[in-house]
Amino acid sequence: MFRRLLFIFTVTLLFFSSCRKDFGWVPDQQKKSILFSSKISGQVLTRMSGSQWDNNDSISVFMYHGDALNQNTVLSEGFNKQFITNSSGNFSPKTTADAMNFPADKEVRFVAFYPYKNSLDFHRDLDISDQEDQDQIDYLLGKSASTLGYQQGAVQLKFERVMAKIQVRVKAKGIQAVTAKLSPLLTAATFQIGQAELNPQKTFKDVSGKVISTGDETVIEWVVFPGKLESQSRMVFKSNTGETYTWEIGKLGTEYEQGNRYSYDINLSDGGIVDPKPAVSYMELPVISNSTELEYNFKMTPDRSKRNYSMLYDKKNRIAHWVAYPLSKDYLGRQSRTNRWAFDPNFPDYTQPLLRKGFGVSGIDRGHQIPSADRTRNAAENATTFYYTNMTAQTSSLNQGVWAKLENQIRSWTTVSGVDTMYVVTGAGLSFANGSIDYVQDNQGNRVAKPKYYYKALAVKRGTAYYTIGFYMENKVTPTKANFSSYRMTVSELERKTGYQFFPGIPRETKNKINDAIWR
Repeated sequence: MFRRLLFIFTVTLLFFSSCRKDFGWVPDQQKKSILFSSKISGQVLTRMSGSQWDNNDSISVFMYHGDALNQNTVLSEGFNKQFITNSSGNFSPKTTADAMNFPADKEVRFVAFYPYKNSLDFHRDLDISDQEDQDQIDYLLGKSASTLGYQQGAVQLKFERVMAKIQVRVKAKGIQAVTAKLSPLLTAATFQIGQAELNPQKTFKDVSGKVISTGDETVIEWVVFPGKLESQSRMVFKSNTGETYTWEIGKLGTEYEQGNRYSYDINLSDGGIVDPKPAVSYMELPVISNSTELEYNFKMTPDRSKRNYSMLYDKKNRIAHWVAYPLSKDYLGRQSRTNRWAFDPNFPDYTQPLLRKGFGVSGIDRGHQIPSADRTRNAAENATTFYYTNMTAQTSSLNQGVWAKLENQIRSWTTVSGVDTMYVVTGAGLSFANGSIDYVQDNQGNRVAKPKYYYKALAVKRGTAYYTIGFYMENKVTPTKANFSSYRMTVSELERKTGYQFFPGIPRETKNKINDAIWR
């Protein structure tokens, strides 16, 4: 029997390529021998294990002389050579026959493609009908990083992802072993390596997603070709008892872009029939430009029973641009502050500020983006709010005054009758229109960006309707008696100020107004 598919909490557009790989390498071979280091742009992990390539990953490498790779510019001694890595991200020839040397009389450039295929041409036939081994369909195109040609030295290849990804996080009370198929799904295309051109074929199939269990959640993923799904495309979920649930995802009309991951959090519930327009609420984790210095990180609670928070972390400036999280009674309890100041285990220590002694500047606090008081269920959850990645250089009078009052009020709004979950995005803006950034120092003398302003975007469902509100405060000395209501604005106005889009599934007219009966 078909059931209604009810969506709750978030739909997020996330960059589909996480943990930038940037490996320094000094060759110990002769200057003319060619070896490669690699960098993969973006944020979100897919095929790589941890922060590395998998052992024995191999790529096709083409060496050419000219402006673009084609049959006239490729060098015969550099045609489709197989290079392999030991998981370090540094590539060397698999066999002596794959070795390449720099020509003595010309500068050369390089193009690479993952995975390697023994082929006599410049195109690859791509097939995504089998999603179980997603590392084999995580197609990557690499180019030599320098715009100039090479005559010697190590060559760095910069890789970009060819595909997009759809991820669904499924929660279903009392339902176990959820699987899902997406149909019809385009499953075949050809890729022209020289032109970086993807040509879809008219091959459609019913494709099972890759299932990953995460505590009470089931995560199901599909690697898909960029573009829109067919308008009739549906996701059909099935439990181990045979119950089915259908979502007509094709009707969204989403343009799935190369290199991006689109994540949907949903609940399955009894509904009797299929609802062609299921109730939808979204919480947007703000969309960002692809950058090797920014890294998206999603955290579960330490016991992996529920989602904790997500952040966009700036490794160069040692600050999170925003932290997004759900807030409900499930996260609140009687746990006091643990004060377990520590490095975030999800990022290298050297990318984080050391703040064990604070910022060492009078009038500047270690301001939490997700407050300690928003994670008081137990000590382990509270400790995650004391990671240095969650800290910002916040003016003391703001942090301890009107900002703290706002945080207390958000918890009050969360715990009133009729509220299940409050969706919160807290952000720190580094600059105004002039683009300048101010810095303070951590305990080791490293520069840490000091925000120019802070903001919060809130969304909550009461009954069948959603309500939103925004707050915007400059990071400066504020009066003790300041009232947070003086800093409120519509979410639409907050979007214009910050450049981010919040809650895309909520109608524009809802984001254009503030309901005083809700936010009082």
